[in-house]
Amino acid sequence: MTFELIRISAEEMRVKAAGVKPLPVEQSGAWDDFETRVGRRVFGRYEFVKSGRTIALIALTEHDIRGVKFLWAKKGPVWLRSQSPDNEAAFREALVSEVRKRDPKVAFVRLHARYSAPDLKELINTMSYDRTVLIDTCGGDMDKMLAAMPKEGRRSMRRSFKRAQEGGAQAVDLTDIDREAFNEIYAVIAETANRNGFSIHPISVYWNMLDALRPNHARLYGVRYEGAIVAWVMIVMNDGEAAAYYGAHSSAGRQVLASEYLDCWTTLELGKEGIVSLDLMGVDSTRFPELYELGIYKRRFAAAATEVDGAWDLPVHPVLYDGLRIAKQGKRAYTGARALGEKLLNKVR
Repeated sequence: MTFELIRISAEEMRVKAAGVKPLPVEQSGAWDDFETRVGRRVFGRYEFVKSGRTIALIALTEHDIRGVKFLWAKKGPVWLRSQSPDNEAAFREALVSEVRKRDPKVAFVRLHARYSAPDLKELINTMSYDRTVLIDTCGGDMDKMLAAMPKEGRRSMRRSFKRAQEGGAQAVDLTDIDREAFNEIYAVIAETANRNGFSIHPISVYWNMLDALRPNHARLYGVRYEGAIVAWVMIVMNDGEAAAYYGAHSSAGRQVLASEYLDCWTTLELGKEGIVSLDLMGVDSTRFPELYELGIYKRRFAAAATEVDGAWDLPVHPVLYDGLRIAKQGKRAYTGARALGEKLLNKVR
């Protein structure tokens, strides 16, 4: 039994995946346009061959943390067949060898795997998921889509459509929006982040993703209410599958259940265009209990969650990687202690 890791082009990767398994847009050549815009470079694409037969594909992009380089294969590798624990381990061994040979400065590779293993580490600076909700678009047929949902999903969908229509809210396709008008879109996610306490990217990240991938691989849909956009979702898609990559809703949008309405309307629109499923991008699992609250909402739209390969860090230079992890843990401890100190001071005052 022999294994080979062979460098290939984006077109070769597309052809090898065609008819075998849908290629996530993040692993496709279309994604390269977005990465280039935000200043990142594709490290390379590879096929993993076992005894003369291609069993996996991967595209890797260069990233960095605090000046330390790492490679990220978002939604990759894509396994075409034979995804066993042994084959995953053999793939990682070949990949580490290739990365060390090509670029000694790479500290680790972030990639997805079905099976945990000693060489895989929990992510150093972000959160992944290994369970998600896929909404069946049912070809854009609302009755069929309702029938495929659990009871709570059917109730939510009917309620949101009724509330939106009674309130005069309207779902709109914003894919062709220009850069100036996009400021209104960013203002909604800024409000959402402030309200819910999470950080967001600079506006350039969201704009470049839409502008680089639209219309074939990205769409922007929104809800307009009383003259303003009160909810939006950015969809990325490839090979008949779509994912809700980013989204936000304002407080005003809650009056017409804009977020629920938009998710349902978007799924129907995509189904009419031949998209098979809409991935809501992650719910809770034993590995990621922090996603529980998000999971409550998302699970309404499918009878069961779908297991997917979670992301892991694969050290290429373990000493460098461990040093980076210690530095990150130290920073979090300092930040937490400082926040606690400020809270105590405020109480004293």
